[in-house]
Amino acid sequence: MLIGGTTINGVFNAILSFSANNPVLAKYMTTMFRWVFVVLAIYILLRCIMSLLSTRATPEVWGYFYVQDGVSTPITHWENIIGRSNSADLTIPLKTISKTHAILGRRPNGQWIFKDLGSKNGTIINGVELKPNKRYLINPGDQIIMGGVYCTLAGISVEESMNLQRMRSLDKEPVSPWKILVAITAFQILTAVQLVLGMGEKMSASSLLAIVLLCGLMWGYVMFFKAMGRKGFEMEMIAFFMSTINLAVTASSAPSETMKQFIAIVLGISLMIFMCIFLRDLQRTKKIRPVLAGLSVLLLLFNLTFGTLKYGAANWVTIGGFSFQPSELVKLAFICIGAASLEELYNKKNIYLYAMFSLFCLGSLAMMGDFGTALIFFVTYLVVSFMRSGDFSKLILTVVGAGAMGIMVLRFKPYIASRFATWGHVWEFADSTGYQQTRTMAYGAGGGLLGIGAGNGSLKYIGASNTDLVFGFVMEEWGFIIAVLLVLCLITLSLFAVNSIVAGRSSFFTIGACGAATMFMFQTMLNIFGAVDLFPLTGVTFPFVSAGGTSMLTSWAMLAYFKASDMRKDASLAISKEKDPSTLEF
Repeated sequence: MLIGGTTINGVFNAILSFSANNPVLAKYMTTMFRWVFVVLAIYILLRCIMSLLSTRATPEVWGYFYVQDGVSTPITHWENIIGRSNSADLTIPLKTISKTHAILGRRPNGQWIFKDLGSKNGTIINGVELKPNKRYLINPGDQIIMGGVYCTLAGISVEESMNLQRMRSLDKEPVSPWKILVAITAFQILTAVQLVLGMGEKMSASSLLAIVLLCGLMWGYVMFFKAMGRKGFEMEMIAFFMSTINLAVTASSAPSETMKQFIAIVLGISLMIFMCIFLRDLQRTKKIRPVLAGLSVLLLLFNLTFGTLKYGAANWVTIGGFSFQPSELVKLAFICIGAASLEELYNKKNIYLYAMFSLFCLGSLAMMGDFGTALIFFVTYLVVSFMRSGDFSKLILTVVGAGAMGIMVLRFKPYIASRFATWGHVWEFADSTGYQQTRTMAYGAGGGLLGIGAGNGSLKYIGASNTDLVFGFVMEEWGFIIAVLLVLCLITLSLFAVNSIVAGRSSFFTIGACGAATMFMFQTMLNIFGAVDLFPLTGVTFPFVSAGGTSMLTSWAMLAYFKASDMRKDASLAISKEKDPSTLEF
């Protein structure tokens, strides 16, 4: 492959020759690079983080809900609970109104639906008494009587519609991607040079090529979607930055696997784009969930039957020399199946089905011995279930039941029990069961604030250093500052998911984003805390950073749930420009 008339091998050999002929200068360059890396990383992430957390979509007013005493409430969501409760979207503080009386929802085509939730005093629309839990189409101006209270739905005027569009046009635009792209490109170029300086002939030309290809992929992605009129690329920039660290970690620890990691990134981005386009249609997405549940069950059963034991857990499947983790792919389906539109939240059948599906997933993972992934699924289930029901009492019972199951797992899975046995005092078992964690802490601390340079570390010779122990790996070679910045990346995505609730199109998308954020954050916590003995070593990966093709593919695909919750104008691939909510009128 030619790059500016010079082959990759030529560049590789030129850097090797320079390092051999100028060892002192090469050492000074490595020292300088460590400072430059930190400055570039801080610049890249601050630009992305400040843009994501400071630019919010102006809540749209889709209509007004009038009550007989003259009170009018603006409708700012596509899905609204009407009731006496203070937590209702449209509150009517009268005793004849149930706490959660009904649902008022808006379809993308502008139609409105109304659903009585089995209220005590019922609902009458245009003289017709509604049957509980059945959907009815209504129009602005229809007479609605709830518990003897007269109400009506009204649209917004043309003038108000124009004013809302004007206000939305004043929203702060997402940050331009070009300066960030240049900064990440500089980071990638210096990373490639540093790896050659640090590893010498141990560094492979294919690893160098993988980093160059990632740079080209990044520019191609942004330029293509920028030409398509998209503006928000902060999430992808964060993911590209973290993926760069991933390739550097892989190149340092397993150079022959670097190109496979790049291919996983390509597949992950492709799946993310596909999911974003598919998520544009909520009804289509809801219909596919039974299929996803069936495929997930088959994948887990296949894993239970043909899984290969690795690090104490049979969560790997090998086909024709290619290994993958089915549980990583099931994560994507688990979130989609758990998400629900507002009217589904009050359907007990949906809640029970999700609980049964979750129980099957947890049971399968427990049988595989994959304790870490089971914990991630369980915590995600708790968060999604609470967002669906808001019932703490049921969650407490679920936690108690899960605790009993956990005790049984520890009783019958000695490998997992042995990890708990050393928890909190690994230094007493430094040459046996605590070997990995003690080395991780020792080498990680040796990296200091700036690290000792990519390719120069010693932790890479310890088992699972580039997967389960990758936080210590990054600390040693890249320094504590960049390691913390990587955690901050995922925290930013999680905060964005929470902020998206305010202007979300549907609870389906906000629950999906919060479910993905829960998986990211809890998985990261288990990875880091396990590596430094604040929690038992559970064998889970650090999203985007740990080596592993399935993990990388899933991490990129998970971004689709965050993109689907992004309501900023023209920012999300998951919202069709033709159906952008800001352009819909009554």
